[in-house]
Amino acid sequence: MNEEDRDQHNAEELVNRYEKMVANDESYYFDIEEFEGIVDFYCDNNKFSQALTAITYAYTLFPENTSMMLRESQILAGMGRLTKALARLKILEKFEPQNQEVILTMGSIYSQLREHKQAIDLFKRALEMGGDEMEEEIYLEIALEYENMDRFDKAIETLQEALTKTPDNETLLYELAYCFETADRTAECIEYYLAFIETHPFSFPAWYNLGNAYQKLEQLEESIEAYDYCIAIQGDFAPAYYNKAHALFKMDKYAEAIAVFEETYAYEPPQAPIYCHIGECFEKMEEFDKALFYYRKSIQNDEYYADAYLGIGMVMDLQGKTPEAISYIERAIELEPENPDYHLFLVEVLKKVGHLAEAEAITETLVVRFPDNEDVWLDHSDLFFVQKNYNQAIAVINEGWQKNPQSSVLGYRKIAYLLASEKKEDAYDLMLRMHLNDPAGMEELVEYYPAIKDDLFYADLMRNKQ
Repeated sequence: MNEEDRDQHNAEELVNRYEKMVANDESYYFDIEEFEGIVDFYCDNNKFSQALTAITYAYTLFPENTSMMLRESQILAGMGRLTKALARLKILEKFEPQNQEVILTMGSIYSQLREHKQAIDLFKRALEMGGDEMEEEIYLEIALEYENMDRFDKAIETLQEALTKTPDNETLLYELAYCFETADRTAECIEYYLAFIETHPFSFPAWYNLGNAYQKLEQLEESIEAYDYCIAIQGDFAPAYYNKAHALFKMDKYAEAIAVFEETYAYEPPQAPIYCHIGECFEKMEEFDKALFYYRKSIQNDEYYADAYLGIGMVMDLQGKTPEAISYIERAIELEPENPDYHLFLVEVLKKVGHLAEAEAITETLVVRFPDNEDVWLDHSDLFFVQKNYNQAIAVINEGWQKNPQSSVLGYRKIAYLLASEKKEDAYDLMLRMHLNDPAGMEELVEYYPAIKDDLFYADLMRNKQ
């Protein structure tokens, strides 16, 4: 019998003796450590009511024992009885104001009560009590409370302070990267990790997070270099391989991306997402049979992986098997009904096979479900445009633009509809305003409505731009 099994056996014997006493309405003596063992056993087995009953009995023998009161408070908190737990802790605090565990438990309860400022004050108080054992965890708790308050600036400060003391803490490094990303401070994130790496060059999480930050800013060469350093330090760290492959994919280096994805097989069994990503690489390389092979392999690994079904549908469409693609796209939607992109691709496919009424019915529901998604308004209005119902197309795009007033793509699309409906004065006025605010959007307008290249006003506007 190993030590763990022996401890379990002893705990069970102790609990059996206690339960026999209760069942026979007898009175046995247990010392405080034995009561702690009994309580721990019940908690480990999710028998919290029995644990509280044991604590109540322990009070009859040790009425002033603070460890039992702390344990009772923690159990009450775990059961969701936060107010009662807090009341117990406030009594206990008066007896032991320097008990760090008491203060931390109170902070945790205030956090659950969403009283984040009080939680932070308590965690800071616990931090001031010293003790290296809990320091990293306390810093993290403080940072998390600031995050709950959307004070990512303070969370970043807290995590950076913690990392000056414990630079090898991976959790802190990842949490800091998350805060930088959420606060949209990616450039600062890069600056921080570059400086961090200067003094800690063998920190693979730092290189990894640096690579992620570079990738977010589309500095793909730099991101790949950072991932390579991460891999050189920690060769079996699969996420670095995945993200490096994604960066290569964005650079249209599909064969290289596949090779990197396949490298991960040595460290983790390939899952559905990996097969699906490889399938997408082959799709981009127009090796459609291989793409289908990997998409199907993805589904074999996970029959509920929606992206793989969509991938099959997209490849079949590219192969000219558009009617056959529909059932796969519908299966993807069935698995992820809240993904508007799946619905929009189905709309495109239905348009290709001439099922305009069915496509229109879908877009009518999409603009209600996803009113902040400009693409659903573009597709919904386009269905009227292709049927030369220009006034309805304009009405739809106007509604979408009202709900998304910052969207330039909706404004540019309206220009096309106005020109097609011979409302040229309105079109030219809007074109001039849109071009002043977002000249790059003109390229998308030309792509959608090529006839504009023959328009004299457009030609003059482009000539004056040069």
